[in-house]
Amino acid sequence: MKLQNILFPSTDTCTEEPMYFRRGDKVFYNWSSDGVEIQKDGILFFDTYFNGFTIEKWAKYTNVKTVSLTVRIEGHVRLTLMRKEKKGNQILTDFLGEYICKANYGEIKEFTFPFHSVSTNGIYCFSITGLSEQSGFYGGFYSGDIAEKDIQPVKIAIDICTYKRERFIEKNLKLLNDRFLENPDSFLHGKLEVFVSDNAHTLDVPALSSENIHIVQNKNVGGAGGFTRGMIEINRVKQQRHITHILVMDDDITIEPESLFRTCTFLSCRKAQYQDLFIGGAMLRLDTQCIQTEAGAVWNGGELISLKHGLDLRELDACLYNELEEKTQFNAWWYCVFPSEVVTDQNLPMPIFIRGDDVEYGLRNMKNLVLMNGICVWHEPFENKYSSFLYYYILRNRLIDNALHDMSLSKKAFRHLLQQQVYNEMRLYRYKNANLLMQGVEDFLRGVNWLMEQDGEALHKEIMQLGYKLQYTEDLKENVQFSFPIYEAACKAVPATKFYQRIINKLTMNGLRLPVKRQFNIVPTDGVQQSAVYRTQTILNYDYTSRKGFVTERDPEAAKQCFRRLKALYHQLDKLYDAAVRDYAENGKKLMQLSFWEQYLELPEKEPATVEA
Repeated sequence: MKLQNILFPSTDTCTEEPMYFRRGDKVFYNWSSDGVEIQKDGILFFDTYFNGFTIEKWAKYTNVKTVSLTVRIEGHVRLTLMRKEKKGNQILTDFLGEYICKANYGEIKEFTFPFHSVSTNGIYCFSITGLSEQSGFYGGFYSGDIAEKDIQPVKIAIDICTYKRERFIEKNLKLLNDRFLENPDSFLHGKLEVFVSDNAHTLDVPALSSENIHIVQNKNVGGAGGFTRGMIEINRVKQQRHITHILVMDDDITIEPESLFRTCTFLSCRKAQYQDLFIGGAMLRLDTQCIQTEAGAVWNGGELISLKHGLDLRELDACLYNELEEKTQFNAWWYCVFPSEVVTDQNLPMPIFIRGDDVEYGLRNMKNLVLMNGICVWHEPFENKYSSFLYYYILRNRLIDNALHDMSLSKKAFRHLLQQQVYNEMRLYRYKNANLLMQGVEDFLRGVNWLMEQDGEALHKEIMQLGYKLQYTEDLKENVQFSFPIYEAACKAVPATKFYQRIINKLTMNGLRLPVKRQFNIVPTDGVQQSAVYRTQTILNYDYTSRKGFVTERDPEAAKQCFRRLKALYHQLDKLYDAAVRDYAENGKKLMQLSFWEQYLELPEKEPATVEA
């Protein structure tokens, strides 16, 4: 059974060559063809992110026995099979065999050789050395021996929520159509269906729909509501369409199509004791494609830890480390696959609009998560997507998730956390963000029934009006101008290091109680240092990615109002915090029921499961 294809870099997905292969001076890659030219003594290595084979996880979780490599060769080459693993600071290499492959130049011939290794730690990989003056490598694949009785049927329903991202949706649906849905030669033909929740009602439904692509127009109830609507639609038809798994996937990602193939083959071969397996896709940066943002995560009560963050996947050591299994509590929903049986009428996500729905559902349902090199998506980094309204959801949803899973902070510890976050926004003159944080906590204290009664779309519109709006500088009322040198200097600002400076900053709320020293500065929207704002009157908060910004002013009166609201919130916490935590722990399941969601999404009793072309 074919398990994994050998990939080449492509302008359609990723152009980082070292993520696919490493080559010397006598090896040449032609971007216009699926092949590599190798001169005599040229060496080509495939111990890489996309082309190493994760034998450790295949051996642990599946029924696959012997793994073999098939290569398509032109000319005369030496093929070397290896196993590599990371052990401490060292990389151990186990040479498993060398084979001579001969084909006439101008003729491409297939060769297949098995891997034989006592250990299954790490990855299988290979290298190719040119022995003739001219030779070529034209791809191949890894395959595995598995009994037919051990191969399980797999059909994946892809659940996508979208809001005004027509270009991304159209691109990804075309890719899925061309590669899989309408390609009878594909292994995945007949094994994928797509369910799209259009929260903005902007997609051309008749033009995009088909037998395997189903689009429903949904209320704008955020990612949580959109993904849940998809799960409801999938649940209605999963028996008749033989759907075994659900893939929750973001709408604005670039996906490596091979990720779907590897996911499906892995699930097809899984052992009986791993029927509840989740498969996660890593998030790689869209702007720097070789850098990993996250491969699984630990919630840690809200102090989120992104695992294997910042790895440069061009490096062998990073690829081997990336394969080591660590404790994970959830995988974000840019790419997360789980059994369709997980979704029931009593086990749907929480209606928390955005931020934390994937966390909570993972904490609730995930036992075993598998992540593997080569299963990934590329996504815009979060620091490149500033949204002020998120501050409302940050603490509110953290409180809800923790209460549901018995992870709540003590009242004293949460009060300290709240003060830290509110004060930080005040020190940056971002008083609207400070108020959004406090409103989120106030609404949590209202309890489960309050959340059940909310119109999520109306609430979100209200919250958006309370935050800062990114605008082009020429449209800002304050008539400020962008200067890159000023912005660059603020990006390089460092925190106060001297003890007396830190004390003064703390006592004066970052200079708020001292006279103005500087009239204007330009700071980044994300990762700004308080020292760049210290004793400055006007701040242009600039988002370099969108070329937009918003202006904040030093405002002692707005700061006093925040202090008063925070003091009042302390009293509410004293009275209501413990009761609200108990309320969510005891009654939160009401929000996970299909009966609630049907009312929340305003679904008719017998709505068609799909909208066909």
